[in-house]
Amino acid sequence: MKRKLSLERIGMRGSIILLIIGTILLSAGTIVQIANSRLPDKAAVCMATITGFQDAESSEISSAPTTVVTYQYNGKIYENITLRQYEGSWQKGDILKIYVSEEDPTMIWTKTMLYRGVMIIFLSVPFLTIGIYKIVQFKRNKKVRDDESDTDTEEEIKYKRSSFIIPLAAGIPFTIAGLFLRAMENDSILALVIIVMGGSAVIVGVIALLNFVHLTFGKK
Repeated sequence: MKRKLSLERIGMRGSIILLIIGTILLSAGTIVQIANSRLPDKAAVCMATITGFQDAESSEISSAPTTVVTYQYNGKIYENITLRQYEGSWQKGDILKIYVSEEDPTMIWTKTMLYRGVMIIFLSVPFLTIGIYKIVQFKRNKKVRDDESDTDTEEEIKYKRSSFIIPLAAGIPFTIAGLFLRAMENDSILALVIIVMGGSAVIVGVIALLNFVHLTFGKK
């Protein structure tokens, strides 16, 4: 009994950690999306050539590398302008579709940057959903034990539900985020990795769901 309670405490703490991670991602995604919504409404679409990359400055520990591009706007060539985005699959000489502010042509961004906050929000959903679900599950299990009910039957039902709810709760948002990233014109290998991870979880969840339906209703 002590071992069971110990494992439940560990599970509860893990669920709280998932909830905290999800909250942080949700907050970060919201902040990023609000910041991106302040980009100029009037922008022109240009094709830019990657001319190099810049490493993050040593004073900015959390900063990621940036990309340097050259493009032409209104007959003027803008050379070696910093694009505050970096993808591991990008190489020098690649062509990118960028957006250029009509008021300040040196202010540039990509479609991926414009909706990055949305993708972060999607990635927060699995952590929030699983964290909340498991916390509620632990609370209900405790109530069942306190009421001296048939814990074996209840635990079996909870396990069967978890076997498909958790994979689907994690897989669907991950898959959507990956497809969202893949749809951007400046896609990356990361999008494919997210899609594979999310898709695999969805497949596992669907199989578990079908098994749950069969075991629950098949005998009736």
